[in-house]
Parts: sequence; structure tokens; C-alpha cells
Amino acid sequence: MAGAFQILARIDDREVMAALERLRAHTDRMAPVFKVIGESLLRSTRQRFRDQMDPEGRPWQALKPSTVAAKAARGHSGNILRARGHLADTIHYQADNNGMRLGTNRIYGAIHQLGGKTSPHVIRPRTKKALAWPGARHPARSVNHPGSDIPAREYLGFSRQDRDRILEIVTDHWGMGL
Repeated sequence: MAGAFQILARIDDREVMAALERLRAHTDRMAPVFKVIGESLLRSTRQRFRDQMDPEGRPWQALKPSTVAAKAARGHSGNILRARGHLADTIHYQADNNGMRLGTNRIYGAIHQLGGKTSPHVIRPRTKKALAWPGARHPARSVNHPGSDIPAREYLGFSRQDRDRILEIVTDHWGMGL
């Protein structure tokens, strides 16, 4: 996850943290445990993109009709957060003896995870001399965009199933005598 920005999932569960601390008291080789946990959380996060749901199993807010139309005009699917798959494809984890981090280095990952408003900006044509769209009175050389309200669509997180799976992973590693 090289880059200046990272959005990370956090484990905020006392039972999981206590189980990890008990295991840590008996071994200094925690990296294998954290790697298995990372793989498990990576799978569940990628599944959230396919299911278009947050860690609690709630569907992500639907796209606005104008967004669906714009995506269709560009040949993209109507799937939420999946125009080209770049965000989902950049979810990775890093694990070592000290812990595991799961996240993305995509700068726009944070606004999709947390929600917010984009900054006002000027839109200019990339390959043509002017901009034109259905309903416009005339072509324009540029357009002042006021910014967009982006709803939170949480994809990183810690579900009940993730919690249970991590406890299972810790128990399995404890049984292997690490």
C-alpha cells in the first residue's frame, strides 16, 4: 500500500483483541496469524464489492439516475463503486509480527468509505474543443462544477462473520502450538 494516503479497516472488538494478546503472550511469531487474518478480511472486503453491501450487510445507497445514465453512456456497468474496478482491485493487506493493515492507496477511497462533498472544480474537454450534453443550450469550453455530495458506502470494516472467522483463526494457530 505504497502511497501518501491510505484508508484502513480497524478491528474494534475486545474479544478478538484479547484472543490476539493471549496468543502473542505465547509466541513472537504473529506474522503467520496476521497473514491468514489479512487473507480472510481481503476476501470478505472483495465480496462486499460484489454484493454492494457494507460490513453490517446493509445495501449501499443506490446510484442517482443521472449517474447510472452517465455510466451507461461511457459503457460502464451500473454496479456501485465498480466503474472500472480500480478501487476494489487496490484493496490489499500488509502483515508482520506487529499486526495487519487492510486498505487502499486510492485517494478517492476515503470519500467512498466515509462520504463527503467533492471540491468545486472546472470541467474542460479532454479530446474535443467543447463540452456538450443532452439538454445543454450550446456547447461550452468549460463548466464550473459546484462539487458533488458522495454518500458513504462503507466497504472496509469488520463484520460479525469477520469477527467469528478471526477468533477461529486464532484458535487454529493456538492449536498448532505457535
